[in-house]
Amino acid sequence: MSIHFPSPAIRTIGLLTLPLALAAVTACSSLSGESATVEGRVIDVEMRDDNGSFRFASDRIEVRRGDVVRFVQHGDMPHNVQFVRNTAPEGVELGDAWTGPYLNKKGEIYELEIDERFPDGTYEFVCTPHIGFQMTGTLIVSGGSFEATDPATRGVSGSTAAIPEVIGEKGLQELEYEVADDGAKVFHLTAERIRWETKEGSLADAMAYNRMIPGPVIRVTEGDRVRITVENRLDEPHTTHWHGLFVPNDMDGVPGISQDPIQPGESFTYEFDANPAGTRLYHSHFNAMSQEGAGLYGMFVIEERDEPASRRVDREELWILGDGPLGYVINGKEFPLIDPIEMTMGERVKVRMANLGGMYHPMHLHGGFFTVVAKDGFALEVPQKMNTLSLAPGETWDVILDPQFGGTWIWHCHVLSHATGPRDADGNETAAGMIGVVIVDDGETVLADMSNHTHH
Repeated sequence: MSIHFPSPAIRTIGLLTLPLALAAVTACSSLSGESATVEGRVIDVEMRDDNGSFRFASDRIEVRRGDVVRFVQHGDMPHNVQFVRNTAPEGVELGDAWTGPYLNKKGEIYELEIDERFPDGTYEFVCTPHIGFQMTGTLIVSGGSFEATDPATRGVSGSTAAIPEVIGEKGLQELEYEVADDGAKVFHLTAERIRWETKEGSLADAMAYNRMIPGPVIRVTEGDRVRITVENRLDEPHTTHWHGLFVPNDMDGVPGISQDPIQPGESFTYEFDANPAGTRLYHSHFNAMSQEGAGLYGMFVIEERDEPASRRVDREELWILGDGPLGYVINGKEFPLIDPIEMTMGERVKVRMANLGGMYHPMHLHGGFFTVVAKDGFALEVPQKMNTLSLAPGETWDVILDPQFGGTWIWHCHVLSHATGPRDADGNETAAGMIGVVIVDDGETVLADMSNHTHH
């Protein structure tokens, strides 16, 4: 693991959600002139869904740094703006601008400041819930009044504290614990901002538990008493929700309902019995779209005390899918940085899968099938063989890999924009994003060298 601390700096936040009245396109200054002192413009873009037509009006926006784009809710259904990370200019890091908030009421406005995070180039964006209806658009940035800055020099808003850069690290490491005098297993989690390596040579502004994405695995046995202290080192409040666990109401982690938010610099201790057995999760529940989307999530595995033979395996792998500010990731990484699942013929491997992104991801396995044995941690009475499993946000699935063929097989999201990167110099699409690899050694098949793989 390599952690670097860049020089501290102040980060400018240019994102607001304002319930303002609908306004027409407004020009705050003349479009002429290229001086660095040219004032920015305010450009309104309507989000519409009338007559069954889902669209941004307009869907092609030409801007300069210093401009402000206001996305105005003009429809009856919730809309948001998400930039497609794999189509943005190489090396761009938009931080919390990758995904905007949902606008639910007419007249609500999402303001996006085109600042130093947006170097010249083309940025594709979508409305997350209506991408299937082709609610998409293009932002073209050229010139303007800000100089682009290196994201590594940005600090936390309102603070000069340096943000650690985490390189070469993997998420979902087992979280160690101590046993208290009363027998409880005691864990510690720390939430803080980091810069996380999603692909080689690319760091993303992120939030993480214990400086890894996903956060560390909490693994216990059903019925264990657990005590988990969460320290908030963010510059904003935080809570942690125990997704799918049976906990007392005051341990549920919902701010304003079951607990007061954990303020910056403070801690809160959650305590409960670990039930029921199965694949469970934990994640932020304060400013959840931005905090969870930026990496504040992890897996909570509760082992059965008496697992039946039909569900026993040789070993297991863990996958958490994510989308949004970090891109289309598996375990916090984009292809080809995602660790492959390596197997030998005849081996049985359980894969605990979860989706903590905001989109559906139909995960398709090449080279055979897997067997689904549990949904949301609960065992299925009748296991089902499949080669494509669609994971909705918040779902967990347990599947068993029992390979039928040797070889190097990909396991990828079949929403192909989630598994496709920028075109190369020859105009060909590149492989990126949500692509896993299963390598099955049967002693005969020649296995592919994945070290230089860049195309589908």
